[in-house]
Amino acid sequence: MKTEIETQAVNVGMTHELPAKQAQELYRRYHIETNPAPDIAPYPTRFLVKVKKHRLAQLLLKELIHYRGNMEVVSSRPCVYGVFSGPVGGFAPRERLCVGCLRCTTQYPEVIQIYHNPERENLGDSYFTPNGVDTVSYEAQTGRISVKGAGYRGKFGGPGWDGMWTDMSEIVRPTRDGIHGREFISTVVDIGEIPSFLTLDEQCLPVGPTPRVISLPLPILLDVPPASAMSKTHLSILSETARGTGTMAIMPLSAMKKFGLGGRHIIPFVTPGDRNALTNLDLDSPMIEVADLNESLHQEIRERFPSSILCLRVPFSPGFDERLIEWFRAGVSVFHLVADYH
Repeated sequence: MKTEIETQAVNVGMTHELPAKQAQELYRRYHIETNPAPDIAPYPTRFLVKVKKHRLAQLLLKELIHYRGNMEVVSSRPCVYGVFSGPVGGFAPRERLCVGCLRCTTQYPEVIQIYHNPERENLGDSYFTPNGVDTVSYEAQTGRISVKGAGYRGKFGGPGWDGMWTDMSEIVRPTRDGIHGREFISTVVDIGEIPSFLTLDEQCLPVGPTPRVISLPLPILLDVPPASAMSKTHLSILSETARGTGTMAIMPLSAMKKFGLGGRHIIPFVTPGDRNALTNLDLDSPMIEVADLNESLHQEIRERFPSSILCLRVPFSPGFDERLIEWFRAGVSVFHLVADYH
C-alpha cells in the first residue's frame, strides 16, 4: 500500500511521503473474495459420447483372448481425461470429462463416436452466443477470469512437462498484467457533477459550483434485480457485496423500507409512486436514482437531500440521445443508460 501511494505522490509532483491516514483515505484497492459456486441445475456437456455397446463387448472379449486374460491391459481405457474410467468403463461414459480430443474415435472408430452436444450449441441466441454463455458460466462457478493465451495449464502442464507460452501481449502491453495482481493499475471511476472550470476569489477559494463526485474503486454498479428475484435474501446479498467490494447497489426505495436496508453503499431507486414514502425518510446515500423526469419530484429530492447526487435512469430507445440536452438543462448531470444483452 505504501509503495502504491508513494508512486501516486511522485506522479502528481509531490516530493514528500503522505501521512499514513491520508494515504489510506486517498486510495484503497478493492478486493473480491471468491468461493466455488457449482451449478444448481445440470449444465449441458460440450460433447456427446456415443458408444456401440455390442462392439465394445466384442472388443473386450477379443482383447481378453489376445492378451490371455491380462486385465490390467484389457481394462485400460483410451482416454487420459477419464471419460471411460467409471465403474463400468465405456458402457457408461462420463461425458462431462470429454474435451473433444478425438483420440478414442480415431483409435476405435467402429466403437466410439464423438458429437457436439446440440443442447449446448443452442444456449443463448444470435447475439449472446454459446461461447459467451460458457464464459459467464465459468466465471460464475469459479470466480475467475477466463484468460486465454497465457500459457498451457491443461492436464499435461506443470512440473515434469514442457510448457509453451503462446501469447506475448502481456509483455508488449503490460497494462493487461493488472488482472494477475503483479502491478498496480487504478480502476477508480468518478460519478458526479464536475463544472467545466473553477472560479476563485481573492483568497483563492472556489466561488460557484464545485465538483461533487463519488469515487468507486471497482467500476461496476449492481443494478436493480428483476421483480422475480426481489427477495430479502437476494437484496441482502447485493448489499453486502457492494459494501465489501467498495461499489454501490441500486435498490427500489420500497424494497429498502420493506426489508430494512440502507447505508452509503446503496443507491435508492425512486419512482413517482414513492413520493409519499420520501416523507420523514432518513437517507444516507451519496446518490439517488429516479425513474423519469418529474420536475416536482426532482425538486423535492434536491431540497430534502441536498448532499446527494441526482441520477436519471434512461431506458435505451431510439432518440434518447437527442433528449439528453433537455434533461441536462432541467438540472440532471448524471444519467444511467439501461440496456439489455443486445
